Amino acid sequence: MSWRFISLPPQDGYHMVTSFVAVADYVSRGGKNTLLVFYSDKPFVNVGVHQEVWLEVNLEFTKKMGIPVVRRDLGGGTVVITPGEHDYFIVVKADEAPSSPKALYEKYLTPVVNVLKSYGINAQLRDQDIVVNGKKISGNGAMTYNKAVVITGNILLSLDVDLISKCIRVPTEKFRDKMAKEMSDWLTSLEKELGYIPPREEINKKLKEEFEKSLGVKFEEANLTPEEIELWDRLAKEKMNEEWIYYKDNRHPELHTERCVKINSAVALCHLDYKARKLVRITVKIVNKKFDEVSISGDFFIMSPKDFLEYLEDSLKGASVADFEKTIRKVFEEKKPIIFGFTADDLVNAFKEILNKPEVQEVI
Repeated sequence: MSWRFISLPPQDGYHMVTSFVAVADYVSRGGKNTLLVFYSDKPFVNVGVHQEVWLEVNLEFTKKMGIPVVRRDLGGGTVVITPGEHDYFIVVKADEAPSSPKALYEKYLTPVVNVLKSYGINAQLRDQDIVVNGKKISGNGAMTYNKAVVITGNILLSLDVDLISKCIRVPTEKFRDKMAKEMSDWLTSLEKELGYIPPREEINKKLKEEFEKSLGVKFEEANLTPEEIELWDRLAKEKMNEEWIYYKDNRHPELHTERCVKINSAVALCHLDYKARKLVRITVKIVNKKFDEVSISGDFFIMSPKDFLEYLEDSLKGASVADFEKTIRKVFEEKKPIIFGFTADDLVNAFKEILNKPEVQEVI
């Protein structure tokens, strides 16, 4: 089977997060499976599609430093992308990809694991991440697009922990120092592991060899088609629109809180961070024992269906707090989402925790 291998020059953040969509459109229309590689030309903050910017990003610092905030179409957490990483995008026909996220990652990330092992380091796949002796060296995600599946990821060549920690929103500067230290403890890079940074051309060569060996494919050196480039540029311009960047924030402008508070005898506002397999952040406004508004965000991945989260939020809006579990399970049964990071049971347990908060108990 023939695949395309495309290496592009460094790109800005908006083109970084839209490249794979343009390629997925090509693959969906019958084009060849593609392995795309390139890296960012300058730092930017990359926010997951299901996250709220105000909760995740230190906007005061990023605006001061002129660091763009870019929302991608893919789930996962907020990351600071720098030229110190090597990014790859694997785009395949949906009918060739495993339906299970676990099997999907195993199939298409094993070649990346083998590239890292070829440098003599102890790389292993852990869920959707690749770790070296327990430290993450590669973060990955997946999404569906029409008749294509996209796996995105990177290999950390070097780390700028100071910059990363300053871009992320934290409660105090003391916490920021703690976070920077912790990042050094749970992140690593080829530079830290090897004492040097291998040339990107060498990494690309190894990637091609391992993908060909593992998947039984043959690469042809290629360029993006004119149609892909046209769509790519249009999508990148759309991603610059603040309505898109802050769409999740603006969807729930009255729910910008990180605590629980009783407003009056009938109204409560409450936020909860719930750790399932991934972080789920829930904020609710309860009025007269009904959910007046619900926001669900986090660093999870929803592969399908599109707009599932918005549908779930809208289904809970107006529902009695006594019926929340029935509503959640009905939506899951109806939509049958493919989610990596939390289950219907996780969500039910998270809402139970919210409803058990003293501030909420007083109004329900």
